[in-house]
Amino acid sequence: MMQLPGGLMVNGERRRDFEFREMTGELERILCEPSVPKQGYVSSHAERVTHVLSQILASIGGQSATREIVNALSVGDRQFLMRQLSVYIDDRPVWLTAACRQCAEKFDVSFRHSELPVKPAGEHYPSWEIAVSLGQVIVCVPTGNDQLAIAEIVDHQQAMRRLITRLVKRKGCRRQFEAVEPEQLTVEDIERIEAAAEAMSPEIATELSADCPNCHAQNRLTVTPYGCFELSADTLFQEVHSIAMHYHWSERDILSLPSTRRQHYLQLIDHGRGMADHRHLAHGGLHG
Repeated sequence: MMQLPGGLMVNGERRRDFEFREMTGELERILCEPSVPKQGYVSSHAERVTHVLSQILASIGGQSATREIVNALSVGDRQFLMRQLSVYIDDRPVWLTAACRQCAEKFDVSFRHSELPVKPAGEHYPSWEIAVSLGQVIVCVPTGNDQLAIAEIVDHQQAMRRLITRLVKRKGCRRQFEAVEPEQLTVEDIERIEAAAEAMSPEIATELSADCPNCHAQNRLTVTPYGCFELSADTLFQEVHSIAMHYHWSERDILSLPSTRRQHYLQLIDHGRGMADHRHLAHGGLHG
C-alpha cells in the first residue's frame, strides 16, 4: 500500500495510507479543466489541487477523501500526491529543455517523477512545542487549509503575517490555545519557528541538477509537482470522438470507461481500419 511522507492524525494515530481511484476518462477530464462544478472558476491553485485530489483519491488514512480531509493534509503531502498522480497516470520519462546559466547553450534533460527524492516528515510532525521569547508555543506544519486562507492575499508580508497567526499557538487561560500575533515575536523567534516548521514538514524535490554538455557547468532545473495539470483535453476528446463515431456511444458512457479499456477500444478501431485498408489494397491488386 502506498504511503504519504507525512500523514494525518486519525483518533490519535498517524495514518499514512492512501489509494487512488481507477483512472477514467471523466477523471482525466477533471485534470484538464480548471473549473469546479457549481462553484465557478477556481480562484486559486490550492483550490484546484483540493478539487482534483478529492475526486481522484479513493481514501486517505482509511477515510473517504472528502474536501475537508484533503484540505487537512500538509502542503508536502498534497504536493507528493500530485506528483504520485503523475506517476499513476504515466511514468514514462519527462523531457525538459534548459538554457545553461553559464554559456546559454540549450540542452535536454530527462527524468521520471517516480525517481525524484522525497523527504519524510520529521520526528515531531505535525506539531512541535518550542521555546521563544514569549515562552512555550506550538508550531504546526502548514496544510491545505492554510494555503486556502492566504490564497487571495496579494501582499507577501501580509500573507506571512496571516500564516503565523494560523500556525503558531500558545496556551492561554483555561489551557485553551490562542493565536500568536507576529508583533509579539522577535526576528529570532520567527527564524526558530520557520526552522521548526521546515524540520517537521515532508518535502518533495522540486529541482534537479544537470550538467551542461557544452561547458559542463552545473544547472538547477525546476521540476513542478503539478505536471498532470499540463495535460491537454484535445487528445482525450479526440479519443472520445473516435470511439463515439465507431460504436455510437455517448460521451458520458465513454468517459466512464477505465482509461485502459478506452485505449483497448482505440486499438481495436485502429486494427479494424488496418484490416479494411489491407482488404482494399488486396481487392485493388486483383482487379486493378
